[in-house]
Amino acid sequence: MDLQHIVKKYGNHTIFSFEKWSLDQGIYWVKGGNGTGKTTLFKVISGQTPFEGTLSLNEISIKTAPVAYRAMISYAEAEPQYPSFITGNELLNYHISVRKADPLMVKDVTEQFGMTPFMDNKIGSYSSGMLKKLSLICAFTGDIQLYILDEPLITIDTHSAEVLYGLIRKYHEQGSSFLLSSHQELEPGQLTLKGVFQIKDQQIAAC
Repeated sequence: MDLQHIVKKYGNHTIFSFEKWSLDQGIYWVKGGNGTGKTTLFKVISGQTPFEGTLSLNEISIKTAPVAYRAMISYAEAEPQYPSFITGNELLNYHISVRKADPLMVKDVTEQFGMTPFMDNKIGSYSSGMLKKLSLICAFTGDIQLYILDEPLITIDTHSAEVLYGLIRKYHEQGSSFLLSSHQELEPGQLTLKGVFQIKDQQIAAC
């Protein structure tokens, strides 16, 4: 992934402005408290918000080939919001269809998170923890090059955290990369991080 001459503003307020940030294949952690710009950075990289500059993954530019670029990215929000009147399966089947994913692999991930008994229920009946697990299941649907997981550990139980760490390790071994954010420390020994960064004074700096 390669970002150059990146500027992101909301009105007259500059969130970040930096010359270059390049990442090879690996697992990366962007740390820092709320309001530092982590979510905005992730929304830029995932194609959710406009920005100034150039951004490419595997030499495919988001600005010249946006569809091809977004097909390589999976983004799970910190606080996911979905239509309350659809079921978990309806949302998941949409992701399976769009990403041409293997239903059996998706079924396995759903079972690992313990969500199988609830997938035919309306999303409006889900707790915050169930919503988070549903968003992670959707994130791990399809053949993805870069997973962007914003605060993936909040609201999930210890077992689900173990499942998440296992999935990250598995997909990383298969060649995928990960961008994680967390204001809390990651559990020691679970992941081999290639880099740790923070946004400070509008710049991205290695920790």
